[in-house]
Parts: sequence; C-alpha cells; structure tokens
Amino acid sequence: TYTKVNIMKIRHAAIFLALPLLCTTAQANSFLHYAGEFNFRTGEKQNNVTIAGLSAITFDAKKNIFYAINDSRNNNKEGDASLYTLKIQVSSRGIEQVNFLNQRPLLDAKQQPFVTNTVDAEGLALTHNGKSLLWSSELGAPLRLSTLDGVMEKDFTSLFPARFNISSDKESSNGIRSGNAWEGLTVTPDGKSLFIAVESSLKQDGPIASPINSGTSRLLQFSIDADGRPSKQLHEYLYITDPVPQVSKFGINDNGVSEVLALNDHQLLVIERSGRNVSAGFNDWDYSVRVYMVDLTAASDIKDIDSLQDWSNKSTLQPVSKKLLIDFADYTSSADCIEGVTFGPLIDGHTSLIFVSDNNFQPHQQTKFYLFIDKENKLKI
Repeated sequence: TYTKVNIMKIRHAAIFLALPLLCTTAQANSFLHYAGEFNFRTGEKQNNVTIAGLSAITFDAKKNIFYAINDSRNNNKEGDASLYTLKIQVSSRGIEQVNFLNQRPLLDAKQQPFVTNTVDAEGLALTHNGKSLLWSSELGAPLRLSTLDGVMEKDFTSLFPARFNISSDKESSNGIRSGNAWEGLTVTPDGKSLFIAVESSLKQDGPIASPINSGTSRLLQFSIDADGRPSKQLHEYLYITDPVPQVSKFGINDNGVSEVLALNDHQLLVIERSGRNVSAGFNDWDYSVRVYMVDLTAASDIKDIDSLQDWSNKSTLQPVSKKLLIDFADYTSSADCIEGVTFGPLIDGHTSLIFVSDNNFQPHQQTKFYLFIDKENKLKI
C-alpha cells in the first residue's frame, strides 16, 4: 500500500504536516537489482567534453543514445550551459562504459548563448516524436523546447500561474524561493502529457523541510500537442517531502525533489535529495537520496489554489500517495547529488533505470551513473 499523509492544522499562516511513515527495511523492493555505478572525476574530459554539472538525463531508445543537460548558469566558474549526447553500455554485470559523444551549448531562439544567470537547466525529456527536447530551468523561462542540437524553439512561461514566480525578496510571502524552483521534468510514455515539479515549498504554502517537519512540492501536469509542445495545464498535485533525514553541525541541511520520471499518466518516480555541508568552509557535501513511487489517483487537484491556506477544509486536502522504492544508503555508501533518472535499454529483457549525479562543479564530488535492473518489469506499467 502507499503511505498517505494528511494536512493536520494551520498555525501562524504556516502549514504543518504529518511526517511521512517511511519504510526503512533495507532493499525491501527485491525486484530491483542494483548493478553498480560508473564514475568520472571532476575535471575529467572525454572526446574534448567537460563532464560537469549533469542535472538531468533522458534516453532515446530508437537511436540508442542518451541526452543529458548541465545546470551551468553560463558564467566563468561553471562554463557553458550545455546539452550532451552520450552512449551508455550496460549489461547484467553493470555499467560497462559511458562514452560522451559531444557537448553543445544551449542557445536561445537567436542561436546565441543565454545571458549569464538566465539559465539553470534542471530537467530534461525527449518529446514523444523524438524530434525535440523539453527542459526546465531554475532561472529564466521555467520550461523550454529546443532542437536536438540545443537551439531553443519556444518557451512556455505563459502557461505557469503567477504563484510560481521566483522571488529573491526575503520579505516577500509569495512565490518560489530562490534556488528551489523547477527541478523535475518528465513526459508520460504515451507522449500526451508532461509533469514538472518544484523542488521545495512555495513561500505561501509553508516552510521548507527541516529535521522536525516535512516540506511540500507541487507537481504540475500539462497536456502536450501532436508536435510535442505543452499546450495547457491539466492538473496540479501536492507532494509531501520527508523531513531532513540527517543534519550537519555546519548548518546547511535541506531536502527536496530533484527529479521525476513518469511510469504512466498517474504514477511517477520521485527523487528526494537531501544535502548537508560537512565542513566549515562549505566546500564538502554529503547526500541522502531516496526514490519514491508516487500515485496521483486519489490526490486532490490544487490547480486553482494559489496557497494551501486557501483550501477550505484542510482535512480533505489529500496529497499524492508515496511508497519508498529505493534508499541509496541501502546500496552504496557514496550516493552523490543525484539529480537525473531515466529508463535505459532492456537488459536480458528487463527494464533498466539509470541515475546520474551532479558534481556541482566541485573538486570533491564526482559525476556518477548508477544502474538498477527491474527483474520483474514492475515499473513498466
């Protein structure tokens, strides 16, 4: 069964949430086989490609290639905001090889690099017709469509309600908190809709996750036309993130949604990634990563609700259901900042899941690929 959590009460204009009941049994989902990881050190290059900042990945099964995107803000420190193509060779033994084929700059509609700090790509999905890429950003337009070469064709800012405006004003009580914007993006297998997720709580919805309270995220669903372009918002759902699972004495601890992957039009995988700095210099980080299977069937539609405070009867506000699928701590002692997931090629007839981590352009982190094999094909629903 799916764990259900409910809004309990409102106090001082902040919404307080019941903590999720977590399944902590190690490797409880025995149908998933962990086949290992493949790593690149920061600074490592391949085919003249700088491998850094990978924040999303998606698979083109027809061409047997992957696309990935980085979250550079087009500045001198992080380099070019980029789109990558790569091949990943997998088998029942694990990830045999990762080959980066090329790296192209993300370009605007005039085929120019995006202005510094107007781009921070975080989610990526191939359109159903395989001709374009949809990607989300924490800066600038929240959702864009680009060619397979990374040239923007259209942005979809007009589809997003004003409650999702990004606010850097600490005194403002509305909008997305700076740095907690659009992290997850996925297109349903039938190509008819997409989901996009906010990393953390909107200001008007309540506090972000802490060691003693859950946080919130919103999952938006948009319809997609025959050309692969989002056309209108269909639904919106409340997702409850876990409290921060582990804290650091150095003071920065968080937890939020870092990616989503659609199984169908009502079930998703959602990655929750919690980070904490583990040094006084804020240069070393440690991560906890959990993956949940989420069901939207019984969830309330909050598409017309600007603030959770506006829901008339809080006892009837039902978040999405969530069930723990993967706790990376059960499989590896070195889970890094995992921000991307995609279905990969079949392995001996079995569905594969490939995750990728963002090294945040930091020398102490790595770009890591992780492989899971669905031995019973339960995820292809």
